[in-house]
Amino acid sequence: MNDGVGTRPEDLDRLPADTARRMVLEQHRELKRLLSMGLIQARGAAEETISGHEPIRSLVSLIQELFVKHLADEEALIVPILEDDLPLGPARVAALREEHGRQRAELDALCAWPDDESDVELARRFDSLAKTLLEDITHEERELLVGDVIRDDRVVVDQFVG
Repeated sequence: MNDGVGTRPEDLDRLPADTARRMVLEQHRELKRLLSMGLIQARGAAEETISGHEPIRSLVSLIQELFVKHLADEEALIVPILEDDLPLGPARVAALREEHGRQRAELDALCAWPDDESDVELARRFDSLAKTLLEDITHEERELLVGDVIRDDRVVVDQFVG
């Protein structure tokens, strides 16, 4: 039980690391499922001449909306934990924000795809982006969303207790 003794004020808003990690991983599972379904739809669209462009554009819009919300949630849940994890945490936060910026920009570019441009090309570009996003998620789960990185204790490298 935490009686608040030794708790810093900025920690009061932060979820426990296990809870934050679990929530992000649950979102990842849903995003991976959606991206995988989107890849199937995009491949079908890329192999055919589509008369109506609504299905692929709706898919891109939905994935952009959900993914951008996930990025914001992930930053709210994980960044405060990482920022306190010296010396590596701040560098991990910078890398995470850079990756998220790239992902947002790529999703925005797909959502801004002109109506008079080819939906087949849009489907091909979505296919490429979805594969990249799935790779990003896998990398993040392997390198960042692990108990050794996302944790509540503050381990300071070279700290000596004697």
